[in-house]
Amino acid sequence: MPCNAKIFIAEDEGHLLKIEKIILKLAGHEVVLEARSLDKALDNVNLAKTKEVTVAVIDEHLDNGPGDGPKIAQDLKNKVPGIKIVAFSASDEPTEWGHLNLRKPQDIIGLGENITAL
Repeated sequence: MPCNAKIFIAEDEGHLLKIEKIILKLAGHEVVLEARSLDKALDNVNLAKTKEVTVAVIDEHLDNGPGDGPKIAQDLKNKVPGIKIVAFSASDEPTEWGHLNLRKPQDIIGLGENITAL
């Protein structure tokens, strides 16, 4: 993935969202869409292709629980061919829906470099 990935973030914790955006900008990436709820994330899925999103960083648990992340990821994969999904979760268990699984908050520092390496 080039250093200038266009990113969609779905994260319900406002402080983590701010940190993610700063880290991604410092790594040369651009956050073009963000959502703090499942409804907003699903609305943004429809904009992702238009905004040329190449990577999505998705929290596994938004407002409705553990099914939120996989639902958003599947919708993105269906509508944006070739998109890479970063599953960002507090769980120790890797997901099956992400191309990359990162733990929060531990892995937040390396988020930009991990996306560059996708």
